[in-house]
Amino acid sequence: MLRLINAFFLSLTLAFTSYSFAVARGENADFGVEMVICTGVGITTITLGPDGEPVEKTHICPDGMMIFASANYVPPQPALPAVMKWRFVPPAEISEQPQETLAPLARGPPRIV
Repeated sequence: MLRLINAFFLSLTLAFTSYSFAVARGENADFGVEMVICTGVGITTITLGPDGEPVEKTHICPDGMMIFASANYVPPQPALPAVMKWRFVPPAEISEQPQETLAPLARGPPRIV
């Protein structure tokens, strides 16, 4: 039942947001005149409409929709081992045994080239 409710909720969310995202993709970039003014805080950009009044311009980014979907998602954490066992193993006694060394073998040139 919970799976059905989640699927229905996600379908409604997709249906309601897809229209505004489609409008945002097809929105005309030249809606008005953008005016850049310098204030005491910093540079501010104001969009003016056809009548010369400031227009509130909203920017909906459809590419960032997954941020909202994963806002409350916490990935599963791996379980910690119940007990960590450490065991000290003393190093074995090292015995000095002579190693056989190989004598360099001289070799002549090949007979057939």
